[in-house]
Amino acid sequence: MLQIFDLARNNFSGKLPGKSFAKWKAMMGGQGNNTQATLNFLQFQSQNSSAYYKDSVTVPSKGLEINLVKIITIFTSIDLSSNTFDGPVPKEIGELTALHILNFSSNYLSGKMPSSLGDLRSVESLDLSRNHLTGNIPPSLATLNFLSYLNLSFNQLVGRIPSGSQIQTFSADSFMGNERLCGPPLIRNCTDGVAEPNANYSDDGSGIDWNFLSAEIGFVVGFGMLVWPLVFCRR
Repeated sequence: MLQIFDLARNNFSGKLPGKSFAKWKAMMGGQGNNTQATLNFLQFQSQNSSAYYKDSVTVPSKGLEINLVKIITIFTSIDLSSNTFDGPVPKEIGELTALHILNFSSNYLSGKMPSSLGDLRSVESLDLSRNHLTGNIPPSLATLNFLSYLNLSFNQLVGRIPSGSQIQTFSADSFMGNERLCGPPLIRNCTDGVAEPNANYSDDGSGIDWNFLSAEIGFVVGFGMLVWPLVFCRR
């Protein structure tokens, strides 16, 4: 069964196949939760058998490249980083309750983060940085007790960072590059749960300078009020 899926640093494009993720049984755990994975891990600890190991592989985990010389058979990882995938993060990814590492960084993923990410109860490393994700961070992420590495930097996320015993332990670097995100661990304060919007901010990225536009409109109106009476008098 598929346990480590690594297509990082290629030029793959298109939408992520949500229905395909839902078929990866080795990453789903037992009966919709991680009970079976926990039992397997306890069995591994109590028995020194080579049946619980596979060949070596290098995987990105918690921002580092780690070489696993001997792989425990319950280890699971998905790495699709540094490609050109677009579209939303599939909600089906939440069915992979035995997944340990998920890395979708450096793509063109857009839309809101699915709340089903909070169902990844075994995930230890989650990297969605350098995409175009929008909306709020799902409160369900604050319930991931095993999460020890989180990177949501350089997206277009907004609002207050969810409160939780785990998510508050991450540094501000995990959330940097989201100009409308607020709350601890960022020093940016929230107003009614939403960061104060940038006066020049535009959702389509056009960067309209409203101060400049107001000045231009005022000039045109004032010029019209000056010229129109002169033209009317000559007639």
